This record gives sequence, structure tokens and C-alpha cells, in this order.
Amino acid sequence: MIIVYLFLFVELLVCPFPSIWATEKHRVIVVENSASITGYEANGPVVKAMFQTALKSYTLKSTEKEAWTTFFHISPKEDVIGIKINSSGGKVMSTRKALVNAIAESLMEAGVPSQHIIVWDKYEDDLYNASYLPLAENSRYFVKSVIPQTGFDPKVFYVNEILGKLIWGDMLFQGLRPTPLQARQPSDSEENVARLYEKGVPVSSLERRVSNKSFYAKLVTQICSKIINVPVLSDNPNIGLNGCLASLALGMVDNTRRFQGEGVWGDPAIAEILDQPLVRKKIILHVMDALIAGFAGGPQFSPEYSVVSGSIYLSTDPVAIDSSVLPLVDSWRLAAKIPPLSPYSHYIQTAEEYGLGIANHKNIEVVKISLSP
Repeated sequence: MIIVYLFLFVELLVCPFPSIWATEKHRVIVVENSASITGYEANGPVVKAMFQTALKSYTLKSTEKEAWTTFFHISPKEDVIGIKINSSGGKVMSTRKALVNAIAESLMEAGVPSQHIIVWDKYEDDLYNASYLPLAENSRYFVKSVIPQTGFDPKVFYVNEILGKLIWGDMLFQGLRPTPLQARQPSDSEENVARLYEKGVPVSSLERRVSNKSFYAKLVTQICSKIINVPVLSDNPNIGLNGCLASLALGMVDNTRRFQGEGVWGDPAIAEILDQPLVRKKIILHVMDALIAGFAGGPQFSPEYSVVSGSIYLSTDPVAIDSSVLPLVDSWRLAAKIPPLSPYSHYIQTAEEYGLGIANHKNIEVVKISLSP
């Protein structure tokens, strides 16, 4: 018996997924309904029924209240629930309000007061473009942005050796918000600034321009006690798949341009940003909006590169969701004679290596539920 315990202890040290867990199936619930989208508009009652089905099927609870309070351990009177959306895709390709409303109403059904529900994303401008702002008088929740409204926590940050050029909105940036004209003017590239830094140019002349730190949003560190991640199934030319992992990680910290594009593609920064005890503790659920999926030209809406799939994905495992949808996106791209996203989405595999979830399809159980129109 001592030998067995010793073996398990050693395996836990050297492997984040020891063999005793290797056969465990990480479930992803997929609910489909062709009536959920009509003319690129979401059908609220249909989407609500889809979410309710997904939630109860995943938690194996008979009521929404039981699912939230027993399975996810939400304390209705104490917890402040943040619903992290993706609003970078405009009115059509941002997280659909019908799904957000369904989640908010479900939480309220469990006893969570509407004033304890905060729908949020990084940029206020995006929230306006996606029609989440201005807030309607009969709104079921608050809507807040990180930039410029709630800001970043100066005490909680992620350090990466890649230097990032600071712009307006980054916590350490010192200066005025650029006008639209100024924003179009050429400026020193990040590479040029980094080169000056390496040549020994006094830090005082560069400290307002570059940083190796990315600060976490106060919405994550201070304001919300639990967070539900609700991304959109789409691509992003700078990170590959813009799914559960990327949308959440890059939306909760500043100074993220340095992690995107050629040679980086968000790897390993996306996994490392999420691999923090505070983040692991607060993120309780991922609900991917795949009602309309974008497989190219994202994150904005491109009709010729979009598929009305009428589905949502729900799981506590963001890696499992992302790895499940990636082959589907690649199949759409290949049919359109567009190179696959997989080579640019290696951060998903890295996330598995960090213990953030399961990417191996053999250990993922995808449960599909089709609801009649």
C-alpha cells in the first residue's frame, strides 16, 4: 500500500494529468435548434429553452436553482456574478443578447438579485457597437467595461518577457486618449521601442511606452466573486480560434497586443494568464455562443464566412470546448479553400499542459441535444 501511495505521489508531481484520471471524460453539452436564428436575429424564447436544457443536462439537476446553488455553489445573496461576453464582433457577431438574457434570468430564478449580475467586456466602445450600451431601463443586469470604466488592479499582474508598446487604456500608459485622427497617425513600432530599450536608452524616456506586465481587470480581482464566460465561436487573424480561452484571457488583462500575431499567436500567454489561482477559483462556467459561427474574417461579421449553426456549447472545461469546435471551424475553412486555424491555435494544447482542461478528443464526451423548432 505504501508503494502504491508513493507511486501516485510521484506521478502527481511529474504529470498534471496522471493515469488514474486519464480515462475520465470531460463533458461538453451541445444544444442545437434551427429555430434559434432567423435572419441573423436570435429568438429569445428558443435560446432561453436551449440554455435551460444545457444547464440542467450538464449539472444533472432538475431545476435551475439547484444547478446554480448546489452544483456551482452560488450564494444568491452574497455572490456578484460577472458574465464575461465578447463584444468585439459588432451587432451580429458579438455574444447575442438572447443568450446573455437567458443566463441572467436563470440566475435570477435561482435567487440572484439583478443588481448582483454584471455583464462586462474590455472596451466600452465595443459594448456600444454591440448594443449592450446604453443600458435599457428594464435591463436585467448592469453592463460595465474595463476600459475606461472599472480599470485594472495595480497589485495583480502577469509578467511576460515580451515587451509591449503601451497605448491608451493600458494601466501604465500616461497620456491622453487619442483623437480618431491621432489614432491613424504612424507611430514607433513595438520592435523599434524594444530595440531602444535593449540599447540602453534611459528607462525614464521609455517607461511610458513599453512594459512587460499585463494587469488584471478589477472586475476579475475585486468586483465579481464568480464569472461565467460567454464567448462567440469565431476566428481572429492574430490568435487563430477566438474561443473560450482566448476571449477570456485577452479580455481580462491589459497590454495584450504583444501576445498576438506572427510568431506568437497567444502561446503560451493565453494559458499563463488563465493559470492563476484567483482566475481558476472564480471562473465557474463556459457557454459558447455558436448560434452564428464565423470561420474567417473575424472577429467582425462576414456573411460569406459565417455559418448559422443554431447551437450553444456548455461546459466547465474551456479547453474541451475549444478543442471540440476547432475541427469544425477547420472543415468550414477548408471547404472555402482557406487554410485551417489549427496551426495558429496551439495555445489550446498548451492550456491542457497547464492543467486548464482536456484537449485530447478521446477524453472528451460531447453530448448533442437537438431541440425541435
